[in-house]
Amino acid sequence: MKKSIAASILAVVVGVVLISWDADTQMGYGPGYGRGQGMMGGGTGWGAGSFRSNGERIYFTSTSERGTVITYAGGPASSGWMMMGGQLACVSCHGPDGRGGRHSMGMMQVMDAKDIRWKVLQPEFDAEKFRLAVVKGQDPDGTQLKPDMPRWNIGKADLADLIAFLKTLP
Repeated sequence: MKKSIAASILAVVVGVVLISWDADTQMGYGPGYGRGQGMMGGGTGWGAGSFRSNGERIYFTSTSERGTVITYAGGPASSGWMMMGGQLACVSCHGPDGRGGRHSMGMMQVMDAKDIRWKVLQPEFDAEKFRLAVVKGQDPDGTQLKPDMPRWNIGKADLADLIAFLKTLP
């Protein structure tokens, strides 16, 4: 009887792990990304202590070690994506590696997200031009970015931490 119960518990645990792995793999992220979150990003699957830096935490969860939620206006949320339960974070559009690319947000919206690894943004962006893109939606040449790009309410220290994280992406 004890062996039967243990075998049943083991089967359930293995099933949950495989379902979570499959959800991530189907979204193209590979095993382990987002702990079963797929495109929703948002970071609700990560614990506060699972990040190597505040910048990484901001990138994946849009929250800061300083205890603040980094809010935004516009972006995919304005076209109904939030109704699906999404919490936007950088990872939601730019992916876990910062490379961006074409993907869909919800049922009908397709978007192209820029590669935001710091080595790719250089020399077009410096810290101030990046701030203007993130906060004001302004490209380095002064034109407005597409409305798909949220306008983030992020402080200077958190923005510096985010840039430091982007500099670590290969």
